[in-house]
Amino acid sequence: MPRSTVGPQALGAKIQDDANTDPPSVKEELVCALLQELDPYKSMGPGKIQPRVLRELADVIARPLSMIFEKLWRLRDIPED
Repeated sequence: MPRSTVGPQALGAKIQDDANTDPPSVKEELVCALLQELDPYKSMGPGKIQPRVLRELADVIARPLSMIFEKLWRLRDIPED
Protein backbone atom coordinates (compact mmCIF):
# COMPACT_ATOMS: atom_id res chain seq x y z
CA MET A 1 0.00 0.00 0.00
CA PRO A 2 1.57 3.36 -1.00
CA ARG A 3 2.08 5.93 1.72
CA SER A 4 0.16 9.15 1.54
CA THR A 5 2.14 12.30 0.83
CA VAL A 6 0.16 14.19 3.46
CA GLY A 7 2.15 15.41 6.42
CA PRO A 8 4.50 18.13 7.55
CA GLN A 9 7.14 17.07 5.04
CA ALA A 10 4.63 17.18 2.17
CA LEU A 11 3.38 20.58 3.24
CA GLY A 12 6.92 21.90 3.48
CA ALA A 13 7.76 20.48 0.07
CA LYS A 14 4.65 21.92 -1.60
CA ILE A 15 4.66 25.42 -0.10
CA GLN A 16 5.17 28.06 -2.72
CA ASP A 17 8.62 29.40 -1.90
CA ASP A 18 9.29 32.56 -3.87
CA ALA A 19 12.58 34.41 -3.53
CA ASN A 20 10.67 37.70 -3.17
CA THR A 21 8.29 36.32 -0.54
CA ASP A 22 9.24 35.95 3.09
CA PRO A 23 7.65 33.84 4.50
CA PRO A 24 6.47 31.44 1.81
CA SER A 25 2.73 31.47 1.28
CA VAL A 26 0.56 28.52 2.24
CA LYS A 27 -2.17 28.39 -0.37
CA GLU A 28 -5.73 27.57 0.70
CA GLU A 29 -6.06 25.28 -2.33
CA LEU A 30 -3.00 23.31 -1.26
CA VAL A 31 -4.30 22.82 2.28
CA CYS A 32 -7.68 21.71 0.90
CA ALA A 33 -6.03 19.25 -1.49
CA LEU A 34 -3.88 17.78 1.29
CA LEU A 35 -6.89 17.41 3.58
CA GLN A 36 -8.82 15.63 0.83
CA GLU A 37 -5.95 13.12 0.49
CA LEU A 38 -6.33 11.98 4.11
CA ASP A 39 -7.22 8.32 4.60
CA PRO A 40 -10.57 8.34 6.47
CA TYR A 41 -9.77 4.93 7.98
CA LYS A 42 -6.60 6.01 9.80
CA SER A 43 -6.56 6.81 13.51
CA MET A 44 -6.66 10.29 14.98
CA GLY A 45 -3.55 12.42 15.01
CA PRO A 46 -2.19 14.61 17.81
CA GLY A 47 -5.16 16.99 17.44
CA LYS A 48 -7.58 14.17 18.32
CA ILE A 49 -9.70 14.84 15.21
CA GLN A 50 -10.78 11.96 12.99
CA PRO A 51 -9.26 12.16 9.49
CA ARG A 52 -12.73 11.49 8.06
CA VAL A 53 -14.00 14.72 9.67
CA LEU A 54 -11.02 16.72 8.37
CA ARG A 55 -11.54 15.29 4.89
CA GLU A 56 -15.28 16.02 4.84
CA LEU A 57 -14.78 19.58 6.12
CA ALA A 58 -11.77 20.35 3.91
CA ASP A 59 -13.58 23.11 1.98
CA VAL A 60 -14.64 24.81 5.23
CA ILE A 61 -11.44 24.56 7.27
CA ALA A 62 -8.80 25.02 4.55
CA ARG A 63 -8.77 28.83 4.74
CA PRO A 64 -8.45 29.12 8.56
CA LEU A 65 -5.78 26.40 8.57
CA SER A 66 -3.77 28.09 5.82
CA MET A 67 -3.90 31.34 7.81
CA ILE A 68 -2.71 29.52 10.95
CA PHE A 69 0.10 27.80 9.03
CA GLU A 70 1.29 31.11 7.57
CA LYS A 71 1.21 32.85 10.95
CA LEU A 72 3.17 30.00 12.58
CA TRP A 73 5.67 30.12 9.72
CA ARG A 74 6.13 33.89 10.17
CA LEU A 75 6.64 33.43 13.91
CA ARG A 76 9.03 30.54 13.18
CA ASP A 77 7.05 28.44 15.64
CA ILE A 78 6.56 25.26 13.64
CA PRO A 79 5.38 22.35 15.84
CA GLU A 80 7.25 19.07 15.42
CA ASP A 81 4.04 17.02 15.08
